[in-house]
Amino acid sequence: MPGPRNKPTGDDDIEAPLPSTPVPGGGQRIARSNHNISRRNIDADAIKVLYRLYRAGHTAYLVGGGVRDLLLGRRPKDFDIVTSARPAQVKRLFRNCRLIGRRFRLAHLHYPDGKIIELSTFRANPDLEPRDGDEEGDLLVVSDNRFGTPRQDSERRDFTINSLFYDIAGFCLIDYVGGLEDIRGQVIRTIGEPMQRFQEDPVRMVRAVKFSARLGFEIEPATWRAMTRLSSLIQRSAPARVSEELARLLDEGAAARSLELMDESGLLEAIDFHLEAYLRIAERGELEYDHDGRLLYRLLKRCDLQRGMGKMSRPLLFCFWILPIALMEGLLDSEDDEEGWSTVVFDSVARLGFARREAEMMHLTLSLFRRLALRRKRKRGQGRPLEEREGFPEALRLLEFFSAEVPAYAGEYDYWKQRHDERQPQRRPGAAVAAARPRTGAPGIRKPVELDRGRRRLRRRQPNEEGGSDGI
Repeated sequence: MPGPRNKPTGDDDIEAPLPSTPVPGGGQRIARSNHNISRRNIDADAIKVLYRLYRAGHTAYLVGGGVRDLLLGRRPKDFDIVTSARPAQVKRLFRNCRLIGRRFRLAHLHYPDGKIIELSTFRANPDLEPRDGDEEGDLLVVSDNRFGTPRQDSERRDFTINSLFYDIAGFCLIDYVGGLEDIRGQVIRTIGEPMQRFQEDPVRMVRAVKFSARLGFEIEPATWRAMTRLSSLIQRSAPARVSEELARLLDEGAAARSLELMDESGLLEAIDFHLEAYLRIAERGELEYDHDGRLLYRLLKRCDLQRGMGKMSRPLLFCFWILPIALMEGLLDSEDDEEGWSTVVFDSVARLGFARREAEMMHLTLSLFRRLALRRKRKRGQGRPLEEREGFPEALRLLEFFSAEVPAYAGEYDYWKQRHDERQPQRRPGAAVAAARPRTGAPGIRKPVELDRGRRRLRRRQPNEEGGSDGI
């Protein structure tokens, strides 16, 4: 496909004025020579998808966080594509496509290595009509199933930095809302009026915190004022969506800063008032394990530093979130019968909307953490040793971080770490070879005994070397 093939420009070029040409319907088209996105940094499968859609007569752009991260010199986690093709048309074009979603159909393209490329059709903003019975009008969006144009799709997104399109046809950027300018200025800004956009979807406030903390961007004043005024609306959002955004917030290397922003904006009190109350009490220096009120921030900072050394499970990440509350309610009180801290933990878990299995895993991890910290060993006849039980690695990691901040428990961590290391199975030299040796039959499926018996009968009836048959 014809187009300029300039090499990626450096940071000095990014700061230069942006020559651009108008795009039909408004917006600007920024030439390849004036941005730093190179196809070499885009996933090869994503490029193939874009070209296939173009050859089929559809418009298709790279969009969202992938474009933003490429402009910032970061490695994108995923590459999302927006197109004029309807979901059924995408399904016909790609054999590895699965359609998902109820409110709005999305196409997921699945690849053998577990990678998923998400395709969506251009969408328009929903019609917003205030509901009866609300003086100010209720703008919460419950239906968002309208196809639209590229401009409409750009304008319906949450923040300007996530609204840029990358067009593979001309290797150019398409900017309808000033997103490139805000990326340069390191600003988080809603598209449109912040008060309206946060009422449409209150989860956007948590996303603003996440992007500000992770990217080091400043939240624009009008956007911040709207967040502080409307923070209580987050309680109207589906708990599963809130917990999903919180999980990403904890997992992306900026959890400590995110907690500060949530506390300052009022979101923390609306999402988990137990944790907000804990921070206010800890600030007064009245807690045994948190004399300066910064224990939770230091634990989350350790989670942030750990991110580059291995991914932690979602239940474990939220155990760090809930641990200070459990400590305040007597988690490490040797006389406590678990009723006090368990009640508060389950209340927080219910408010955050976790799945039942995740909630059970969190309670198991905290219970094991309590036994490890109090060095309560298994008594004779009580089943498997603690080191062999489900949740022990997570509880040991929790104790590791906690003991680093509260040195009085360093001895307990060293004790259980040694016991854990001593119980690691010693593999025989040939174990890896035996495990890799292929077995007959389908993997993971045991052959029926009847089939083996039948084959044995067939073998007995095979003709002998003289031409006769056995048994005849």
